[in-house]
Amino acid sequence: MANSNYQVKVDKNEFVWNSQEGELTFDGAPALLFWDSAIELFLKTIEEISGSDVSKTVYEVTGFRMGHLVSSYYEGRSDVVQLLSEYSDIYKKAGWGVFEIHEYSFEEKRAVVRIRNSWEHRIFKLADKNEAGVLLPSHWAGIFSGLFKQDMWYKMVKSQLEGHDYDEIEIFPSTMTISHNIHELARKKEQESILELEKKVKERTEELNSLVQELSSPVIPVLNGILVIPLIGAYNDERISNLMEKALVELTRRKAKYLLIDLTGIKHVDSYTIHGIQKLIQSIRLIGGQCFIVGVSAELSIQILNSNVNLKGIQSFSSLQQGVEFAIQQNGYELVKKK
Repeated sequence: MANSNYQVKVDKNEFVWNSQEGELTFDGAPALLFWDSAIELFLKTIEEISGSDVSKTVYEVTGFRMGHLVSSYYEGRSDVVQLLSEYSDIYKKAGWGVFEIHEYSFEEKRAVVRIRNSWEHRIFKLADKNEAGVLLPSHWAGIFSGLFKQDMWYKMVKSQLEGHDYDEIEIFPSTMTISHNIHELARKKEQESILELEKKVKERTEELNSLVQELSSPVIPVLNGILVIPLIGAYNDERISNLMEKALVELTRRKAKYLLIDLTGIKHVDSYTIHGIQKLIQSIRLIGGQCFIVGVSAELSIQILNSNVNLKGIQSFSSLQQGVEFAIQQNGYELVKKK
């Protein structure tokens, strides 16, 4: 059987392909090869499904955890300077681009990394992106978090997309962690959902209020000079105000003299609504009209009496029919049965 293993050594790094099993190892660890276009499609799909904010957090969290994983492979080594040099060499051999540790201070827990021709930059440039990538900067934040044994984060100082020769990333101690990022993203999405829900509730409330205004308390002409306004449901300041305005406008426009306030559609009446009816009656009287209350049930009469609102002198009837007949008589007409 022919040898199915193909081995290539680049300086100190070794690639081994097992063509029989379809496996590739890089320095003894299983590895994969992808075209830049395939990675671009992968990242685009994440962004298309998740949106820019979510995908940015996904890239940062992924990059950070990958970096932290890499640093764990070399845990226990004290020759940090040599280790960082090996890191740069490994990434270069693996096609990740050219990485240079420009500045480094173990005491201050700070570092500056310069990256040129990284796969992330190549993909973003190919996709005509105008913003620098975040996966590799957060990746180095994860590496240094593992090396320094504390939370580190990054700041993009220079970008190749802005015309610089390299991406320059400053790594520094920070309370900004991937957990914080995930939490902030969740809170942002939650807040956005709440705002969207509040917007929909407001829009729906406005629609319902408008519908209520259109349907409730219509002013109905019965006969010449006689109008009926049925009250429906509960009343607040806005509805009482609209009720008075509508009644006054219609009474004046139709040159009517009598307004019958119909309580047939009301099951329970509070002191606030009774006060509103009292104000309506007083307003109608000021422009020369007269008001009668009709549709007063036994239960409503008790509620009105218990409200301590003075409706003395206001004519009331138990049914709309009685009120209409009385208003017709007061208006100088009479109902005569046809022979």
